Amino acid sequence: MLRAQPEVCDGRVTRPVIFLDIDGVVAPIRRWDRYEDLDPACIEVLNKIVACSGADVVVTSSLRYGKTVAELQEMLDAHGFTGCVLDKTPTDRPRARGDEIAAWLGEHAVGGCVIIDDHADMGELRTHLVQTHPAHGLQPADVPRAVAILMRPGPRATM
Repeated sequence: MLRAQPEVCDGRVTRPVIFLDIDGVVAPIRRWDRYEDLDPACIEVLNKIVACSGADVVVTSSLRYGKTVAELQEMLDAHGFTGCVLDKTPTDRPRARGDEIAAWLGEHAVGGCVIIDDHADMGELRTHLVQTHPAHGLQPADVPRAVAILMRPGPRATM
């Protein structure tokens, strides 16, 4: 499938970015001892956010460990995702999710960003968070808020 390439200015991404967790966001957690598969309804909501904003995805989920960006793209595509996985946050050393996102932002210019996660550990980036309920995942009611956050200027995070 052909995907639109991100707009680049001086080697930096300038499109909006969705920082995406997977478990509890597009894969609802309905039992504490069992994580579920990706939910097509949640993927469809993600597709709507992408279509409304032109955003690309940066995967923040622990599922990024040991996977390439291409493998993450294939995993999401297999469940109906129509957007582009641009990258994943750093895995060089364990940190709070907000710190990992801040580290990524410190290396990339973005045209706005939203963090979609079922946890709130985003530090100073919490104003960019759309927090999902882990048992329900991403819901249609989350679309307007996510798109509105994406349309704001991107944070100037540094690490």
